[in-house]
Amino acid sequence: MRKTVFLSLIPLLLSAHSLDELVELSYHNRLVESSKYKEGSKELSYESTKSSYLPTLDLGVSYQNASKESAAMARDTLRGSATLKYIIYDGGKKSHLYDMLQKGVSASKEDTRSLKNELALEISRLYYGYLSTQADKRANAQLIKQLEAEHARLSGFYEVGSITKDELDKIDSRLKNAILNSHEFDLELERSLSALEYLTMQEGIGIDDGSVVKSFDDEAVLRADVESLKLQSEALKYSAASVRSANYPTLFFDDTFSHTKYYFDDESKKSNFLIKTQNIASLNASWNILDFGSISKEYESKQFEYLAQNSLFEYEKHKAEVDLRLAKRSLEIAKQKVDASKATLDAATSTYDLIKVRYEGGVVDNVAYLQALSEQTDAKRAYERALYDVELKKAELVYHSGKDIKEYL
Repeated sequence: MRKTVFLSLIPLLLSAHSLDELVELSYHNRLVESSKYKEGSKELSYESTKSSYLPTLDLGVSYQNASKESAAMARDTLRGSATLKYIIYDGGKKSHLYDMLQKGVSASKEDTRSLKNELALEISRLYYGYLSTQADKRANAQLIKQLEAEHARLSGFYEVGSITKDELDKIDSRLKNAILNSHEFDLELERSLSALEYLTMQEGIGIDDGSVVKSFDDEAVLRADVESLKLQSEALKYSAASVRSANYPTLFFDDTFSHTKYYFDDESKKSNFLIKTQNIASLNASWNILDFGSISKEYESKQFEYLAQNSLFEYEKHKAEVDLRLAKRSLEIAKQKVDASKATLDAATSTYDLIKVRYEGGVVDNVAYLQALSEQTDAKRAYERALYDVELKKAELVYHSGKDIKEYL
């Protein structure tokens, strides 16, 4: 008795969450955290590259000791310098690198959004799967209750010899199978909760029934995972272009200011020709004229990478369009299934009520009664499952439409 009371209190001890809350919790798990770190890494790499093209200022200090002094060489020389460098033109490599890294940052953000949406879809499947199993368990519990009542009623008839043992055994067998099914439903519910705990990183997860997915008629957009492939493809295109930029001239400016102090052991050797302060500015250009085709081959290699990635993008884009079309069709069928299962439930209930009266009056045998009871139980389970399946199909349609599921909960 105590064990039964404790088990009945378990749902109260769990923290019940709606679908929206479960999805929000999944957005803070380690997978999303890892994806955000990658996103941050891409952004910092982009900022680092931009900074590398800004003017640079280097400070330097040098000390020199000579074994022999001369008019042009002091025993000790101390020099400080400051050098300013700036790349004026690099054949267009800078702009291509910027574009490549920008696409990489955007692709990384789409990867994070895609991961969140995939988690939201998986959470939705677990959530509605859990509720469907609960519906199965409720229907099975009602079946057990009816079978127990019938078993108790027939036991009285059996004791007075009004029925045979095989009639009582049929009820007993069906009752034991129903109890076994109840344990299997409990295990399935536990598996669903364990999966939710894993995805949300929360212990003691509970399910709060009633969450629905809003219907929408918005125009579909590229899914985040497909959009990421597109951006990765474009990034490779700019990467190839940056390699090709090495075939063009590079122009850079260099300005070095220095101040030097000379220390002579013999001051008579000190010359007035030694310069203490100097500033040298230069404009430099370089052009790779011959590299035996190295840059061209590297460019072709990058171009093939781009073409490969672009082909993958086109494939996944077409697949996503097919998935979207199937998701729309699946939702239509799921809605029709609700109507059909409701009609089946109504018919099964009417049949059961009629056969139950006839069975209790001795007009039909227990085979017909058990068949009618089983059909009513199955019909009730099918109807409730159909209702939850519609919500899941709506979530899948939102996903394949490229929208964020959480916004429609």
